Amino acid sequence: MKVIFAKHGFRVALLGALALSQGVSQAFELPQLADEKPWAASEHPGVVLPSHELTAKLVYQLLLAEIAAQREHFGVAVDTYLELAQSTGDPRVARRASEVAFYAHDLKAAQAAVSIWLESDPMSIEARETLAVLMLSQSKLPDMTEVLTKLLANDKDPVALARDFRNLNIVFLQHPDHEAVFHLAEQLAEPYPNLPEAHYLVGSAAFLAQQVDVALAQARAASALRPGWEASTLLEARVLQDQDAAQARSFYREYLVRYPGARDVRMVFARYLVDLKDYQAAREQFNIILQEAPDNPDLTLAVALLTLQLKDYAEATPLFQKALALGYRDPNTVRFYLGEAYEEQKQWDEATRWYNAVNAGEQLTAARIHVALMLAHQNQLQKAMALLREVPVHTAEQHEQVILAEEQMLRESGDYQGAYDTLTRELHRTPDSPDLLYERAIVSDKLNRMDTLEQDLRKVMVLRPEYAHAYNALGYSLADRSIRLDEALVLIKKALALAPDDPFILDSLGWVQFRLGHLQESIATLKQAYAMQEDPEIAAHLGEVLWVSGNQPAARKTWEDGLKTHPDNDALLSTVHRFLH
Repeated sequence: MKVIFAKHGFRVALLGALALSQGVSQAFELPQLADEKPWAASEHPGVVLPSHELTAKLVYQLLLAEIAAQREHFGVAVDTYLELAQSTGDPRVARRASEVAFYAHDLKAAQAAVSIWLESDPMSIEARETLAVLMLSQSKLPDMTEVLTKLLANDKDPVALARDFRNLNIVFLQHPDHEAVFHLAEQLAEPYPNLPEAHYLVGSAAFLAQQVDVALAQARAASALRPGWEASTLLEARVLQDQDAAQARSFYREYLVRYPGARDVRMVFARYLVDLKDYQAAREQFNIILQEAPDNPDLTLAVALLTLQLKDYAEATPLFQKALALGYRDPNTVRFYLGEAYEEQKQWDEATRWYNAVNAGEQLTAARIHVALMLAHQNQLQKAMALLREVPVHTAEQHEQVILAEEQMLRESGDYQGAYDTLTRELHRTPDSPDLLYERAIVSDKLNRMDTLEQDLRKVMVLRPEYAHAYNALGYSLADRSIRLDEALVLIKKALALAPDDPFILDSLGWVQFRLGHLQESIATLKQAYAMQEDPEIAAHLGEVLWVSGNQPAARKTWEDGLKTHPDNDALLSTVHRFLH
């Protein structure tokens, strides 16, 4: 909070202070300046502000405090204003004292001033906001116990008391000392055992302090006092999510059966299902919400994105178009996703139309790159390269996206050396780019440049130690060459620990198990990977292991199923040719 001492500020503040006397307030008209807050009446008509006899001592103290503040002698200003606030009990003086104390970084004095302010004008919204700022500034929250206890005790109206507990929760969530917040919340809530908001405050603070049992008990206590309350329900659900995903899902579903109109809970549940990658269940929940608000563009887009994720393109495209028609705030984002939906269906002309409709924003560069990549997929490499050179680039990140697109075009056309050279030239400019290094490692694998592959992937592991695919790529490359298999297994397990639900890392694990001669383990792992992602390369690996293990009919079926959906995949075709021709 900053105190503004503008030109003429001393004069205005002094006249405002003199208006504390009834006689003087009738004699002077208080100036109103745009950049200064006058010494106004209380925000609440029911609060009677005190009037004071304008003694020589009072005038002297007001002059002394304001002149000291103007000259930045804040120690004198704070002490004098605080003494005035204590002696007058006037909220206007207390407010001024708190402002000057904040500006002087004297939090103890600010606390004392705010306490007087709240005592004299207990319903002041500005005083409560100032208290919130003070609490966030305090490193020792227990020092706030007395003023907060008084604040709550002044709330004779249950509605006001509940509101104050809710506001305290908002402030407590922002404070970094979660343990201190938890203990303070317990003290403040103790006198209010029948107030749901008091239990919620303790539960929320307990959750942040990792006191999960207390958080769960307090959330349930709040719900018992107010059945169906969404806030306490969401707190309980959040605790359960960290303990047991299946239990959390059951809790959400049971609650929504009892309270089907609880939109906030349903929205959070839907987002949680997205986090769990259960897109079908998430779409069902978003659809229920959408039925209640069919003209909401944000909800329409959410359902469209989930539908796209589920590869239900026939359903996704009209939803995207509906979001556009409803006036979604960022139409270029919707146009980009429409382009993506049509691209996934290999409807190149329609995809190009929507990508070209993107005319601004973050998606512009990506949309143009997609158009170029589609041309390359249609064997129009020269035209694609020419278009790529015209892509608008304004940042280093966008420039890198263009380079990676060029490399991808060259690699997919079979020009591995050209792709390698493109990446190498760019790495001379930006040698620590994890994405460029990773891609060069992938191309190096095609060129059988194992030294460069390992060097680049090791560097990626240093630059981005949580990047699972770097460990996976090196582990798989070793396993595929049947070298250093024990090391390959360690690397792939490290990758799997970082990304346990990644089907391609599971495929690598199955492949290294196969190379180590653990056929049954390999089959189980590869079947798990293929169930998660029916990828042609996983099908190639699973079929090969099944064949070697003696189950040729199952191998043939796996390859045939893979070829139905991916008839042109080189890795699958090569494997089938080795065993069947």
